[in-house]
Amino acid sequence: MENERQKAKGEIEDERTTLLTPRLRRTAVITAIVAFLLVSLVLGVELLFLITFSLILLLVLAYLFAHWMLRPLELKVISSPEVVERQEANLRFKLVNKGRLPRYLVEVKVQLPQGMEALDLPHLVFGQVLPRQSAEASLRVRFHKRGLHTVGQAQLWGQDPLGLFIVKKSVTAQEKVLVYPCPKPLTLLPQGAEQALRWDETKSVVFLSSSSGDEIWGVRPYQPGDELRRIHWKVTAHKGELSVLETLPYLQHGAVLLLDRHPVSHRPVKGNDETTLDDLVRYAAFLIRRWVKSGWQVVFWAPPEPPVMVGQEWQPVWRQLALLQPEPFHLTDLQPVGHGVILTTPFSPLPSVFRHAALFGWSLWAMPVQGGEQR
Repeated sequence: MENERQKAKGEIEDERTTLLTPRLRRTAVITAIVAFLLVSLVLGVELLFLITFSLILLLVLAYLFAHWMLRPLELKVISSPEVVERQEANLRFKLVNKGRLPRYLVEVKVQLPQGMEALDLPHLVFGQVLPRQSAEASLRVRFHKRGLHTVGQAQLWGQDPLGLFIVKKSVTAQEKVLVYPCPKPLTLLPQGAEQALRWDETKSVVFLSSSSGDEIWGVRPYQPGDELRRIHWKVTAHKGELSVLETLPYLQHGAVLLLDRHPVSHRPVKGNDETTLDDLVRYAAFLIRRWVKSGWQVVFWAPPEPPVMVGQEWQPVWRQLALLQPEPFHLTDLQPVGHGVILTTPFSPLPSVFRHAALFGWSLWAMPVQGGEQR
């Protein structure tokens, strides 16, 4: 709160500094013009008429010069290719001078759109911009949501050398900034499974699978079609019902990460303009990054778009994650696809397909219901 007050105070002081001083100077010049004009009319001195005319001409030239300062200037945005949501990023602004003469002391006040936060005062000052060249300045910002963002409107402020006039020119930065999702550590549980084994004779439960093969996540109730060798007999005896081990797929042989983007599967999140799809995208980014770093073969699939192999060229997949929007799709059987992990929500319209796929090596991870609200 204190930082916001200081920032607001700085903006007020800055406005007073840039607006009040030229106004006082113009008032002084106009007062001198009126005084010289009255004296010249009373005394009839031609020299005073010449001085009055010169002061009027000075005002006109200063006004025209101030507008001439901003006429050939254009503002562009240079952004890093790895801007990540909720993380600090530097946006570089380039002021291009297309004129034949240099421009001096141009100020830029950036009006950031919703979803962007300026960590510094969005007031940039460019000292000198040579003809046919450009000058750069940076602004620290934070993007609150993934996607393709336009920086928005900006105002160019320029003044004449005497500081009599300040003129403004509204411009729009046409360049867009691609914001990648911020990987979010996975806190989801496989549907129907318990992450902690209370009656365990196996090795320790791991968070992600390893290159050695299937890893145990937890236990879940027995379903028709489960292999008998996966039954955990001690947990079964302890609970009094058949329980089987929940495992993760053989990622070293390749696995698919399926993200459910069906519009019916997602709900708005309370308190902001996000939906549960945004959180699923962050979970997917976390898994892809961890698995690729471990050297596993991963295929990202967000139907109805075709599956994409994640390799050394990770940018196409990250771009797809950044731009992913809800879209309806139809699935009948996942068995021919192979095996992998399904990221979905309890609102999915395809529960029967997903449960059937779980019998053929797919792990079903559903987001908690508390993540979204009913429409």
